[in-house]
Amino acid sequence: MIKFLLTFGAGVYTGVYLSQNFEVPRVDEPSKLWERTNDAIKDFMDQHKKP
Repeated sequence: MIKFLLTFGAGVYTGVYLSQNFEVPRVDEPSKLWERTNDAIKDFMDQHKKP
């Protein structure tokens, strides 16, 4: 449990540090990511459809 908390805390600290000191692009909302994934899958399926 302590190992998990230390790892989690180090990850949060690193993320906050990187976000404040570097230009990190924001991540899209999950619904938008899901929509883009569905579009990419449909395009892939259309391109590889057997005639």
